[in-house]
Amino acid sequence: MEVSHTLDGYWVLSGYIDPEHEEAQTIMAKAKEQFIEANPLIDSAKVVVVNGEFKHGKDD
Repeated sequence: MEVSHTLDGYWVLSGYIDPEHEEAQTIMAKAKEQFIEANPLIDSAKVVVVNGEFKHGKDD
């Protein structure tokens, strides 16, 4: 997974997980959980997981 940070304070974990795979949601939730555990000072409400590529907007 790739980690990005937005100007408004969100942390975005992105990567490709085959949506047909039964465990895709579990894998994404586990990645978010592990990221939050490894970074306890980050507001967990500002951590988002994206299945696919995350692209910043033109102003980011």
